[in-house]
Amino acid sequence: MNAGGVSRPTMALGLAAIALSLVTLVGLPTPLQAVAAIAILVLLPGQALARLTPVTDLALGALLVLALGLAALTAVSTTMFYLAVWSWQACIITMGVITILACIARARQEATS
Repeated sequence: MNAGGVSRPTMALGLAAIALSLVTLVGLPTPLQAVAAIAILVLLPGQALARLTPVTDLALGALLVLALGLAALTAVSTTMFYLAVWSWQACIITMGVITILACIARARQEATS
């Protein structure tokens, strides 16, 4: 536990979401931007959401990270498309916010246990 009651992995995940969102929006060389986009659009939200579940099996956890990340991205992109407000920048920000909100929920779980 950290001084504020939040574990280091939860804090690192939240900070990575903020940093990668900003870096992706500012712009990077193309190969690095692709890696950062995959992380912020799929891996970080998936990891943050998967940490809210009681799954302890490593293989199932990895599958859950991908499934939850892709599901969240699909839901966000489809909603933005149907509302006619889709933009890649808004999608990056929304997925970053989802990651941070899941980290806050995880921090609350950690504080009560």
